Amino acid sequence: MSEMQQAGQGSVALSTDRLMPSVQRIGNRDIEITFLGKNSSGMPTWIMWNASEPHLIGLLSQGRMGYNLEQSTSYGVFLHENISLSRVQRALGG
Repeated sequence: MSEMQQAGQGSVALSTDRLMPSVQRIGNRDIEITFLGKNSSGMPTWIMWNASEPHLIGLLSQGRMGYNLEQSTSYGVFLHENISLSRVQRALGG
């Protein structure tokens, strides 16, 4: 049975089934989200890909006070620290 972390209706839902990708509609994009397990700090970590073409969107990890998102964009990499899941959704264009 999968566990999900979800901020609310219509928002990002994060599965904790290791290496089992799920596709979610965020804004106008389909994003594949895969739980990788815990990082070296012991925090849950997910990787996000564009579902329609092999393009890395970012790396998401849960921190002590929120989520950390390393987002890959055409302008470079942006780091969002200690943000909510709803802010993650806005950063991804939703």
